Order: sequence, then C-alpha cells, then structure tokens
Amino acid sequence: MTRLVKVGSAGDEVEWKEALKNIQPDDVLLLEPGYYQIEPGFNVVDLTIKGTGSSPEDTVIEGYFVLGEDCSFFTLENIALNTKTKNNAIFVEYAANTYLTMRNAVIHGGNDDTAGIAINGKCTLELFSTKIVGASLSLFESADFRITMNDSLIDYPSDKYAAIGIQGKGTAIISSSKINGSVSTYPGSNSELDINNSQIDKLLVHGSTWMNMINSSILARDDTALYLSDESWANIIRCTFAGGVFVDKKVKLIMQNCRMDRLIVCDQAQITLNNCTILSHADFQDQVKADATRTAFSGGNHFEYFLALNKNAILKGKDLILNPNGSLMAVHDNSRIKLKVLSASQESIDIEGLSESNIDIIGLKWKIKKND
Repeated sequence: MTRLVKVGSAGDEVEWKEALKNIQPDDVLLLEPGYYQIEPGFNVVDLTIKGTGSSPEDTVIEGYFVLGEDCSFFTLENIALNTKTKNNAIFVEYAANTYLTMRNAVIHGGNDDTAGIAINGKCTLELFSTKIVGASLSLFESADFRITMNDSLIDYPSDKYAAIGIQGKGTAIISSSKINGSVSTYPGSNSELDINNSQIDKLLVHGSTWMNMINSSILARDDTALYLSDESWANIIRCTFAGGVFVDKKVKLIMQNCRMDRLIVCDQAQITLNNCTILSHADFQDQVKADATRTAFSGGNHFEYFLALNKNAILKGKDLILNPNGSLMAVHDNSRIKLKVLSASQESIDIEGLSESNIDIIGLKWKIKKND
C-alpha cells in the first residue's frame, strides 16, 4: 500500500535518515527544500522521491543510486541529484528489470568518464523536462532498453565519450530535446533510434541500427557530423547538417527535404535523395548506388569538384539543379552518371574523366576534360 511520507524538519514531518531507514516498497517521499545525503550506492526498492520546492535545485540529494533485481520502479521528480564521487549517478544493474522515470529533474556529474544514468540490465527509461549536466546517458552491451526522452537536455560535450552511448538492444526515442555532445550507437548494437525536433552536436550510427530522424539538426561542421556505418538503415526527413554527412559500408539511406554542406558516400552504401540541397561537395565512391530527384548539387570554393564519382559508383538523377560555382565534375574509373538537369548556374560544365560512354547528361551542355 502506497504511503506518503513527508520529509523535513517540521513537526509533522519525518527526518531524512529516519525515512530512509524505514522505507517500504511503493513509498512516496515528499522532500521539503534542502540538502539531503544518501549512503554511497544506495540500493533502491520501489520508490518515488519528489521535491516540494519551486525548482529542482531547491531540493538536492548528494550521492548515487543503484537499481537492482529488487527494484521494479524508481521515480525522481523535481529533484537535483549531485554525485561528487566518481560513480554513476544512477546505475541499473545487470540483473535488474526496472522502470526509471525522471520528471523535471537534474543530474550533475563530474565531467569525467562516469555516467549520469548507466544501464546494464533491462530498463524502461523516461526523461521528461530533465537535465543531465557533466555526465552521459550510457547503455551498455547487456542493456535491454526502451528510452523516451522529451523536452530534455544532456550537456556533455566530451571529445572522448558520447553524451548518449548506445549498445545492447532496444529503442531510444529523443523528442524536442538538445544534446550538447555526440549521440553514438556502437558496433554490435541492435537498436532503433528515433530523433524528432531535436538538436545534436554530432551523430554517429553503427551496428544494426534502424534510425528515423525528422525536423532535427546536427551542429558539428566536420566531415562526419553525421556518420552512418555498418548495416544501418536510416530515413531522414526535413533535417539540416551544418557540416558533412558521411556514409559507408552497407548502409541504406533515404534523405528527403534535407540540407547539408557536403556528402560523402562510399563502400556498398545505397542512398536516395529527394528534394535535398548539398552546398559544397558531393562524392560517391566504390560500389555506391545513388539516386537523386529534385536535388541541388553546388560547389564550394574550397573543393575542386562539386560532384565526384570514382571506381564503380553509379549516380542516377532527374530534375536536378547544378551550381558548380567554377568547380568541376569528376567521373573517374568505371563510375557512371545519368542525369536529367532541370536548371544550372552556367551554360556548360567541364567533366574530368576518361570515357564519354560513362556520362549521360540531358538538359546541360558538357565536355570531357581528360584526367591524367
């Protein structure tokens, strides 16, 4: 039976240490504003802790929690959790099968290699209006998870570790949230990743990952701001990329109504572009098969080619817009290109290559420029 336990210093309230000593499953602890400490690695039973202040920072718990096989649910609401020692703030053990919910909560980490939330076992995780600052959300190899993240922030811009690191198997849904740092699915992971109306510094997708990304943006400006690899499948709609999109191995990718600075696709990847814009450079290599419709390929001053193919890559396109801006097109080796051009920024283009038989372009004059 659920008990409401008021914790504080008033006459009708229970002291914190006494409340912890006498916890029963399904208890709801209502904490008045203040600072509270828990013993290191406090083992949680079925428990809800709510702060009664006007903001999470009014009610601070110092320490870290462990969720084991005896915990079927744990809820933190309107609470700030500070973990000063080098430990995961909330650790879900391998044997666990639990439900973890955080509402209007804050986790403060130490900007080290520990996690704000680390999941080893089976866990349904809900983050609503929650912040994790100076620590990551880490899902380890043995994790079996379902994550719902809404209106939340993870602020962990590390060069070594992911802000959200996904191994194991499960589904992660990130909506209306911001990630200051990278989101990574690792080789060996088997997961579904859904990103909606969110902003991420960098996104690295490996393993057998099924990804849907809608109305979101990637802020990093390097070539691999979005990196898709292994046997992943991705559907990306109405997204923007300040830097590059890099695709390799056996990825299958569909992009619709997207805008990016540059695009590099190699190995055996397959890509479909519909109503997209590439601002500086597009490069298709190896055994790539690419299909583009109503897509604009433009050139940037710092790239020799605005559009390049090599080895056995194939690009088919219709109703395309070509804006070379003085740069060249390259069709090298045994690569092939078949395009129907809707409009272009110049009357003719130079194409660097060896054979005219590999080039079929309608709607634009072109001439071949033999490469050495």
